[in-house]
Amino acid sequence: MAGSLTPKVSIIIPVYNGAKYLNEAIDSALNQTYPNIEVIVVNDGSNDQGGTEKIALSYGDKIRYFVKENGGVSSALNLGIKVMEGEYFSWLSHDDLYYPDKIELQIKYLQENPLDQPILYGGYNLIDESSQVVASIKPDSLYPLEKLDIPLFPVLKGLINGCSLLIHKSYFDKVGLFDESLQLAQDYALWFKMFRGAKIKFLPGISIGTRIHTEQQSKNKVQLNLKECNQVWKSFIDDLTVV
Repeated sequence: MAGSLTPKVSIIIPVYNGAKYLNEAIDSALNQTYPNIEVIVVNDGSNDQGGTEKIALSYGDKIRYFVKENGGVSSALNLGIKVMEGEYFSWLSHDDLYYPDKIELQIKYLQENPLDQPILYGGYNLIDESSQVVASIKPDSLYPLEKLDIPLFPVLKGLINGCSLLIHKSYFDKVGLFDESLQLAQDYALWFKMFRGAKIKFLPGISIGTRIHTEQQSKNKVQLNLKECNQVWKSFIDDLTVV
């Protein structure tokens, strides 16, 4: 592992009109058992009568808080990446949550495998509006571990939950940031570029809860979601080469 054996991890929370769930997300980030973290909240131009900002400001200097004009989650994540002080990037959606040992387990793997510099990912729970688990997504119950560590396999199989990842900041230097022209498929567009030239490691277990609720953009913008997904997957096919 490059750098410190106890590297700083930047947990970046992009938020737009997130007053309903933001407290729980921030609390789950601050309650990580791994101590060397910073929590960055990026308010992407919320227009909820100050509800989102009031929650963020209530944490004082426990978090780093930034406000920007509305530009979509990609632009909010990109701002967070530009201002982050940590060696590692960890994304947390404002309506999702981390379980307490998410970062600790990932850093422990890096400490025990110091010569590797992998991108780490894992399984996740689907949770409802009351944070109750409704399903568990465990890629290792579907595929052998050796396949899950093949660079593009989890991307092409749709196995990556962006909030389960831990990524060294140098990967963004190599391939760039999120595509701000994409509103809903920006994550997989970047994972494709990033994973194909990276070492990938799946860690068994579940470290995050991904919320399913009626206000999600992907549900409210179904046609746009389909259009962007088709666009991104076509680009994957065009870029893949036969070996």
